Amino acid sequence: MRVLIAISPTMYWETLELALLRYRSHLDVRIADPDALDREVASFEPQVVVCHNVTPMVRESVPSWVEVPYHDSSDVTIHVQGKGESSVEDISIGDLFAVVDQTEELLSDTR
Repeated sequence: MRVLIAISPTMYWETLELALLRYRSHLDVRIADPDALDREVASFEPQVVVCHNVTPMVRESVPSWVEVPYHDSSDVTIHVQGKGESSVEDISIGDLFAVVDQTEELLSDTR
């Protein structure tokens, strides 16, 4: 499964990438500049995107996404296909793992 991380600052995406690769080593994780989000979605075809601003392309073509607004809060909006959107206050790595796990389960059920 492919995960695209397109957030800043660098320390944030590095931390997420390291955690995902350590605890979900089977994932194909790609890092992208937030300004290149749509281009990376088109070329990488991820199943999960972590970004600051969800674009129409992400909404239309990515099963699950985590929108992390660029401000001092760690409150996010999560969307998992078939489950809709939800808000999470003070997101944790465990919450991100849950999105990944739910998306993998969803995709395995549709095969």
